[in-house]
Amino acid sequence: MGARKSPQTSALRLRNARGEGERLRGEIIDAAIKVLSALGPEEPFSLRSVAKMALIAAPSVYIHFADRNALLLAVLEKLFAEQVAMRAAAETDAAEAGGGAWERLLARSVASVRFGLEHPGHYKVLFEGRVVPRLDDPRIATFGRPLLLRSIELIREIPSRPGRVSDDPERLSLLLWSGLHGIISLRMNKPTLDWPPATELAEQITRAIIRPAMRKRSLPAE
Repeated sequence: MGARKSPQTSALRLRNARGEGERLRGEIIDAAIKVLSALGPEEPFSLRSVAKMALIAAPSVYIHFADRNALLLAVLEKLFAEQVAMRAAAETDAAEAGGGAWERLLARSVASVRFGLEHPGHYKVLFEGRVVPRLDDPRIATFGRPLLLRSIELIREIPSRPGRVSDDPERLSLLLWSGLHGIISLRMNKPTLDWPPATELAEQITRAIIRPAMRKRSLPAE
């Protein structure tokens, strides 16, 4: 008869290899996003459903997340970090092409609309009531704040034509966010309408709200 395995040996074999624990944590978050994107705002969300989506045993979820709130916070943190990085990349591209504050803000607006339509599941989880109503934690207010603050900073730098609806950069930023959200949400939820190109609408609504002053063209040298 073979030697009986000690409990200590068995426990060692159950441990994750280096890096696998963090990878599993990421897979659980991704599974939670998939579950949430398929749920209606009032449908229940459970860690068991996440474990099923991730193809793991339910207790494995609790190794990485103490409860449902901890997992939902991790979902928001990941998705808002994606938004910050995506918009920053678009802004960098615009700046490297010689764009000023207006071009950088416009690039962020177009990128946000494009992302929302290319990743509707992620967008619904963030902005259509999949997480926030289920989560009672004051930290949720901090995740999206950098997006708003960066818009405010850029709007302050943009000279405007007369007729802006407000002189308050924060109010303008909120109006812009509302307009861009409307483009994404309506296209997702009313797909049978004959919509103009989304990026075209994003530019038009950004221009209508911000009313950037036209750059003066240099006269050609004689």
